[in-house]
Amino acid sequence: MKQGAPIANGTLSCAIGLMLIAFSSSSGNAEQPPDKQCVSVSKQEYDSAKRQKLLRTRFSTYVRAGRLGRRSYWYCHS
Repeated sequence: MKQGAPIANGTLSCAIGLMLIAFSSSSGNAEQPPDKQCVSVSKQEYDSAKRQKLLRTRFSTYVRAGRLGRRSYWYCHS
């Protein structure tokens, strides 16, 4: 039986725990949706809707929020 295995497992568990803490705190800074009926979309989807002149329709709206370099894109259904 290997004696180094419990130490390696403990180190791995600690590393995974630290990564989970880091990711959970960084997601706390995520942009909140402008409305509860909005879902996050990619910049590519927003740009595609813009090219097709579909940013505002009778049933939905695409919204760009945030400052330059930290933009977030939303699809809101009415």
